[in-house]
Amino acid sequence: MDFNDWGALVAICVAGAISPGPSLIVIISISSKFGRKAGFLSAAGHGLAVFIYAITTAVSISFLSDVTNSFFFFVKLAGALLLLWMGASMMISASNANNDAKNPKIPKNLVFAFRNGFLIGILNPKIAAFFASLFSQFVEPTQGFSISLIMAGIAGLIDMTAYCLAALISNTLLVKYLFLNYAHIRDYVFGSLLIILALSVIQDSF
Repeated sequence: MDFNDWGALVAICVAGAISPGPSLIVIISISSKFGRKAGFLSAAGHGLAVFIYAITTAVSISFLSDVTNSFFFFVKLAGALLLLWMGASMMISASNANNDAKNPKIPKNLVFAFRNGFLIGILNPKIAAFFASLFSQFVEPTQGFSISLIMAGIAGLIDMTAYCLAALISNTLLVKYLFLNYAHIRDYVFGSLLIILALSVIQDSF
């Protein structure tokens, strides 16, 4: 890969990271409800998921090309179920949001934030499609593992940085005020969007 190829790779990774989707909804929701640290942890989990996708694509491009259809089918279904669960959870929590908005309870153990960030990344069919269609175009079957590792590291770092910025923005005073004082609206809207996305994925799968 020459300099132009590396520049193009960075550009598509940035475009993929900042494009709206279920990952952004989930991470903003976690950050606004549980604080900046939880948002950073969810961003780190999402970045790890992206790194795994990237390194898998880079080192196994020929194998993945043979099993793409079945791979995407199961990723789509698993991702749709996760979106349904998260969307339903937000809708249920919306009924209690008015009572908890003024004094949100932040758990001491924030492992769930990292876990949810990782799961929404690894089971997001949009991310799977991105690496199979766009990222794979920069992979050469004969390239060394070090190049694959650098490519995956770039993708994961860009993704994590983008979602850390989203977590920061969602914790600014104005945004946090709006999210906390209209938490029930936030959860209804975000939950509805996730459910709609899940149903759309299921419909496309069949």
